[in-house]
Amino acid sequence: MRNSFKLALIFVVFMGFQACDQSEENTPDITQEEFPDLKIFLDRFETEAKRRGYNFNFSGLDIAYVDEIRLSDNTTYCGIGYNRNPQTGRRTVLISKNPTCGWSSKSDLDRESLFFHELGHAFLNLPHDETKMCNGRYLSMMTEVVNQISLYKENEPELREYYLDELFDRLAANEQCIDFGQNFAENPVFFKNELSDPFWSFSNDNGNYAVSRGIHPNSSTTFLGISSTGNGQNTGYIYKQLEVPNIPEGATVILRTKVNAENLEGPGVAIAMRVYDTKIGTTGASVNESHTLTTEPNPVNGKLENHVLELQLPNFTRKTIFLIPFAVMMPGTKGQAFFDDFEILVEPK
Repeated sequence: MRNSFKLALIFVVFMGFQACDQSEENTPDITQEEFPDLKIFLDRFETEAKRRGYNFNFSGLDIAYVDEIRLSDNTTYCGIGYNRNPQTGRRTVLISKNPTCGWSSKSDLDRESLFFHELGHAFLNLPHDETKMCNGRYLSMMTEVVNQISLYKENEPELREYYLDELFDRLAANEQCIDFGQNFAENPVFFKNELSDPFWSFSNDNGNYAVSRGIHPNSSTTFLGISSTGNGQNTGYIYKQLEVPNIPEGATVILRTKVNAENLEGPGVAIAMRVYDTKIGTTGASVNESHTLTTEPNPVNGKLENHVLELQLPNFTRKTIFLIPFAVMMPGTKGQAFFDDFEILVEPK
């Protein structure tokens, strides 16, 4: 259920193949044992992969039952997929035998979907995806609640076929009616800096930059702030990792902010946006930086009053698994800058 993959600013092109039609030979047998050999499900995964044009080598993958999955923060899970196990460095899928997880009483297909979900983390390098279809169903097998629901049943072979198609190729979701959560034509703001959101990261070059987030006095405008005395040898930056952004295929994605500064000396400040997808290889998937957009070659400095910085990513694709916007101060810059109304907008195709 939990994806161990943590992005460290390393990010590839996803190679998808259309699936063949579902046939009776591809309908799985019902497994009656309480704890059947997990290789049954791995073999099934391999069969489905071959139907979609992939020939995998699983020699670098470990699969096993364990009595309990408990992490260092004391949280427990019914299944876990590591694309790099912290103990062994190998791709790993673990399934818990803990009675509270209910594996022994699950249907064959519910076991399959949980095991395939963890392989999605461990072998296909996919994060969780909570997007829904217009009918309320989850769009992807990578939903975090896969262990709590039945994604598909024995009498729903076409639905099973879709979920497996989407597992290997995220573009399969474009055949569905997707609930984007908003009408981008009326409300184009997909993301903005909100003070209530604690999940931001930064790099201060060993203390050579001071970074901050807040609201300007006597104003409702939120800001990202970066300042330096000019001693920075590397860039200082603040960034936010957005996983599996729910944006329509083909849309234009715009990163925009207004920069304010009293007197920036030196190179100045910029914004950047990095986009990542996955590439499936014989021994599993890797994560690749598919696009890098930045104003760093032309930073702005001096006195800045609501100076607009903007980047545009045309033709967004649902192959994207991470989208990361940055506010940046260049090395050797002295002074303080505020990135106000830092937001991402979406213009549908």
